[in-house]
Amino acid sequence: MSSPALDDLEIWLVNDDPAQLLVQKRLLGRFAATVWDFQSPTELVAQARKYGSCPNLVSDFHMPGMNGLELSQLWCQMHPDARVLLISASELTRAEKEEATYLPSNRVKLMTAYRIPEVLNAAKEWFGGTDREAAKEDSLEKAPAPPQNLSYFDSDVLDKLKILGGSAFVKKALIRFSDRIPTRLANFYEFIEEKSHRKIHQEAHSLKGSCGIVGATQMLECAHELEEAAKDEKALEEIEEQVERLESLWQETARELKEVLQSCE
Repeated sequence: MSSPALDDLEIWLVNDDPAQLLVQKRLLGRFAATVWDFQSPTELVAQARKYGSCPNLVSDFHMPGMNGLELSQLWCQMHPDARVLLISASELTRAEKEEATYLPSNRVKLMTAYRIPEVLNAAKEWFGGTDREAAKEDSLEKAPAPPQNLSYFDSDVLDKLKILGGSAFVKKALIRFSDRIPTRLANFYEFIEEKSHRKIHQEAHSLKGSCGIVGATQMLECAHELEEAAKDEKALEEIEEQVERLESLWQETARELKEVLQSCE
């Protein structure tokens, strides 16, 4: 595929998590002229049908309502020349892998358990275009580095976010991450009341991706354990105890978060 002119390359992006959406839009904006971002696949499809859309799509795999597999199939129907990058923050289940084999490999590229640089490289290769900011990274304005002796955040991940967009960008990503946590915790308790292992699993998976994108390591591990417990349909009492541990861990993480945010000033 030839590389389009920078002024022509357009990508549509969907992810239900605000922190991941922010970082992914910044990544894609390094080589795409226009990135239209949406938090809901339903909203994205409605906008595409109403106003028209381009064939280039980057989609999260696990989303409430319409998931990335369904969206990819629909996008290929809407665009004969579709180019879809379908990404998941973690490995897929055996059933998901089997279902993904039915996607046309010449039009849909699947990435799992990715890191920030891998998404950038895969997107550049898949859609074409040139990284307009690669030469600027060494000349970014020097800003205070994240604290190095952190217990709840990975300073290497925070450093990569800083390279991607500077300290103000790191701060914005962390605020988006933290603002969503109270709603996530409330959702977990609501889903326990509903006795819905499926919804608990989806929420834990989304939280895991959000923790990973900002380097919230201990919460990431706790979210992974919660995701596995829901997938295995463990007793709801056991899952509720895990949610309580997650809530307690968030209080500790939030205290360290204040220190990290101060370093972004």
